[in-house]
Amino acid sequence: MINISRRIQVNAQSEANGVSLNRSQVWEGLVSKARNAVPYVSAITECNIVEDQGDRFIREVVLHGERLQELVILSTEQQVEFVRLSGNARGIIKNVIEEENGELYLRFSFDFSLPGVPAGSEKELEFATGMQNSYLDAVRSTLQTIRNKVSQ
Repeated sequence: MINISRRIQVNAQSEANGVSLNRSQVWEGLVSKARNAVPYVSAITECNIVEDQGDRFIREVVLHGERLQELVILSTEQQVEFVRLSGNARGIIKNVIEEENGELYLRFSFDFSLPGVPAGSEKELEFATGMQNSYLDAVRSTLQTIRNKVSQ
């Protein structure tokens, strides 16, 4: 099982480029990304909603060339949870909006397993490292895309 959690300051000076985001703006961006990840995540080339119940929906994405489905659960202005329903890796990804000492943060965490791959193996470690780097890039590009939309 791969368990990784990282927290990024939303309005860090080096990242904000003069555009500070509030909780509502981050939330709206996360919902937009959940419904259509293509403008936010370069590794996703397709994203379609196949079943929609408002705050819960199933989306089909093509991620790094692999077609897979995810159940997405929205917890208003708090968290977006992605439950991987198909694909080579199974697990849960969470994007959580946090506040501490007046600062806004975005935490991303994932808990994944690779069916058929031994826990602690070199293959699992390679996957974990690649996934961590990809998701860190995705969170940064998501915040930048939200900033770009807010500033327009």
